[in-house]
Amino acid sequence: MTTALTDSYLDYSTATVADLALHFPHAIPVLNKYNLDYCCNGKTPFLKACESSQLDAVEIWREVQQFGLVPASEHRLRFENWEAGLLIDFILQHHHSYVREAIPTIQELVDKVCDVHGNDSPHLLEVREVFQALAEELRQHLPKEEEVLFPAIRKILEAQSPDLTIQFVQAPMQVMEAEHDRAGELVKRLRQLTANYTAPAEACPTYQMTYTLLKEFDRDLIQHIHLENNLLFPKVKV
Repeated sequence: MTTALTDSYLDYSTATVADLALHFPHAIPVLNKYNLDYCCNGKTPFLKACESSQLDAVEIWREVQQFGLVPASEHRLRFENWEAGLLIDFILQHHHSYVREAIPTIQELVDKVCDVHGNDSPHLLEVREVFQALAEELRQHLPKEEEVLFPAIRKILEAQSPDLTIQFVQAPMQVMEAEHDRAGELVKRLRQLTANYTAPAEACPTYQMTYTLLKEFDRDLIQHIHLENNLLFPKVKV
């Protein structure tokens, strides 16, 4: 079974989850809806990912196709067509800045919710613990990209350092991918603990806002990792 989007063809039986995100960028909301990981575990075959989550692969494939056939709005960012340098600029200005700004706000809200509701809802204490681990992981991760990996990639692409070979950045990229995997596992745990960020019906506004911001953080981080693992890094490895 195959399908097409413009001149790109994808084989249903062998496609990975990342392949769907790359070939059908319009349909990423579908992958998000079913929590199909197209960034950290993007190399997982689509059929296997669906089977593991007890999802109907055929129905999701059809939904992706239908979503992918809808014309993109003119303002949609076509990351797949961007040069590596532009991707780096966007990651730094958009995602890295967002992470640093969002973490303190979310931590403050999580603390408030735990103080008020922690005794009645002990899972919130684990939400705080997991988010703190994720925040610390990212605080250590971002400087490695900003000070080591991204400058090295720029030098390679701009041919400013002829002696700096592509092999030189293979190890740092592998380290970043491993750290992306760890962050992805923490995000999955947050989804489990919060029922995909669904606050109880009787939850107070602070409780609801905490879950809303956690969900936004999740979505931003998934796109962040997708841009690096599936778009930026492959451009350098070629």
